[in-house]
Amino acid sequence: MTEIIRPFQLPRNPRIAVLDFDGTLSLLRAGWVELMVGMMIEVLRPLPGSTESDEGLVEFVHDFVLNMTGRATIFQMEYFVNAARERGGNPESADVYTDRFLVALNAMSDRKLALLESGVVTRDDLLVPGARALLTDLQSRGVQLTLASGTPGALVRREAELLGIDHFFEGRIFGPEENSRAFSKLAVMRDILAAAGADGADLLGLGDGFVETENAKELGGLAIGCASDETHRSGRVEDWKRTRLIRAGADVIIPDFRNWHHLTELLFPNRV
Repeated sequence: MTEIIRPFQLPRNPRIAVLDFDGTLSLLRAGWVELMVGMMIEVLRPLPGSTESDEGLVEFVHDFVLNMTGRATIFQMEYFVNAARERGGNPESADVYTDRFLVALNAMSDRKLALLESGVVTRDDLLVPGARALLTDLQSRGVQLTLASGTPGALVRREAELLGIDHFFEGRIFGPEENSRAFSKLAVMRDILAAAGADGADLLGLGDGFVETENAKELGGLAIGCASDETHRSGRVEDWKRTRLIRAGADVIIPDFRNWHHLTELLFPNRV
């Protein structure tokens, strides 16, 4: 199902596409939300200021985690640490929690990569349905592809290679490096547009998170929200993603890319 939220008519074909990684292309980190929220709840629940119900606390944590999806993990952890202090806790630093979360998350993705290496699953089993066909189609139309992720850049580059999609981006794979606070998807988009002599009318943003959607719209681009069902690959829209993507300004909502061709006539009015 393709849902047009804000009808559009492009003046020219998109020249630049900036894509998110986890949840948009890769399924290696499916389940990261539950992992992060669970870790935070363990710290917040015993605190004297955590007076809401268990359901209320989960909703509170879930909301701020998802609203920062697309930014470097350190920002979610800084918000969490401040919340713990406000509730009467004495938490460790945001860097400590970031490292702890990434260790657990990497262990989860490594287990999936081990299944790939052993032949139990294929590369496409670990991709959002239609992702490889999407990248192939955009590349064939002359669209320059860039990957921008809130996951550490070294990990994203390694995993894109293992999934067999790194060549689509020709080195344009970005994520937080040593100074994770300095990373910004908005800055990546701006730099890519400037280097190509392009502007917002040339930009196509594809992602399943609030931040990259908001960034694409801020620059005047078209934002396609991929409200993917990461757990089951069902082809159904994930409601909580849809709600946040629309709030962030998404022009179009899709569940994945298996029916990408339904959008091509709108996205590429001038055939190439």
